[in-house]
Amino acid sequence: MSNPCLAYIRGLPDIPTIREINIRSGPNTGYDLLFKSPVGTSDLPVLDVRVDDKGANLQGKTYQWFQLQFPNGQKGWGRDDLLEISGDATAFGYRVLSVRTFAFSLTREFRAPLPVEPPAPVMMPAAPVAPTPTTSTPAPAAPTMPAAPVAPTVPTAPAAPAPVAPVPAPTPSTGVPTAIIKTQGAANTRFGPGTSFQRTGITLPRHGRFPLVEVQREPSGQNYRWFKVNNNGQQVWIREDLVTYDGDTAALGLAADLYPAPMKENYWWVRGYNMPPNMDNGLVQHDGWDLGAATGEPMFGGPRGGLVVKSFQCPKCTPEKPSTLMNGLSLGDASVFSDPGWGNGYGTHMIVRYTNDQLPDSTRALLATRGFPGGTMFVMYAHLQMRLLDAGATVNPGQQIATCGNTGNSEATHLHLEIRASRDANFTHWANIRSGVMDPVALFKR
Repeated sequence: MSNPCLAYIRGLPDIPTIREINIRSGPNTGYDLLFKSPVGTSDLPVLDVRVDDKGANLQGKTYQWFQLQFPNGQKGWGRDDLLEISGDATAFGYRVLSVRTFAFSLTREFRAPLPVEPPAPVMMPAAPVAPTPTTSTPAPAAPTMPAAPVAPTVPTAPAAPAPVAPVPAPTPSTGVPTAIIKTQGAANTRFGPGTSFQRTGITLPRHGRFPLVEVQREPSGQNYRWFKVNNNGQQVWIREDLVTYDGDTAALGLAADLYPAPMKENYWWVRGYNMPPNMDNGLVQHDGWDLGAATGEPMFGGPRGGLVVKSFQCPKCTPEKPSTLMNGLSLGDASVFSDPGWGNGYGTHMIVRYTNDQLPDSTRALLATRGFPGGTMFVMYAHLQMRLLDAGATVNPGQQIATCGNTGNSEATHLHLEIRASRDANFTHWANIRSGVMDPVALFKR
């Protein structure tokens, strides 16, 4: 390879006291610590890349581990939040990188893994667990930058890897109801429509398409719907926030006319709406959706057009340090939400108005039942890298309006998508329509 993929050990630049990172015998912190490598070590050939095999993640984005070749001939695994890479990384699911790029910020297209040299004699860890949110999942980890690698722990008894369904080849919609997996890695499935049912041990791969045969709503908690899908003749259940869908889904009670997600393909589910009356007290309160993506991922407006009523460039969000975390503030610092310099936490953001005639029929019907007959939807697109339209601009159907970023009160690159209904199409201030906040599923497919 004339332009090999090479790694640079960056450590955690915001914590300069960390001068070396742990190199392990496999792709998880549970594997043996082989040695430590100094921050600043460069030109390390990348031999392989693997998903963290216990599903360890930050805000829903699963860590990737890089097997590196060191000058003394040793090989070992380093985590992507501690590395930068450059060169031709297409063999590992990335792209050709002309400059050194923070590995954790990259989007990887998953594919069947290459054979890997087994690690030094240690027990294999337990079967991989994908980062599937459930109603019993505890609140997200404390808002800090990713922790420095920790001392190794002894893996539990060996277990066979969970069977993974094959990825069906992407095909155009045929009208058949189809569920499409939108997790960052593989998604767990269950034997029934709820977290009280055991996991099947089968994981469905990102972007996999599976025939959708039944929909049921769970009776308690956040009242999520669960989708029964056909996986090569075996029927398994997956929660609705981990998938999107297409095809003729009317008979299953799923609106087929909703807006598509603002980012077309290369995004993944991070966090959902969690507000009263169906709030899960085990999770942080959250009044929208978070969708993860690479920095710069294009973002599009609604399919029937709209109007930009606010377009805000965050003055404190610099290209070098776009987020509050990078500027020494903790995630969720109360002072940020009253500071217009940080966009009141939203960072660089846009608000687009979609009048009643621009809304899907199913959304208009829902608004009427919620006390907003003939109402308008205002959509917040937050934590943007770049705005492409100013306030007052008309959004043409499906027009690109922005790119995904990591500005404001943000821990990693993602879109915060929030919707509020109003009886008045005239926009005055976001806070004035707080009473109309609702789950974005009223307007968007996941």
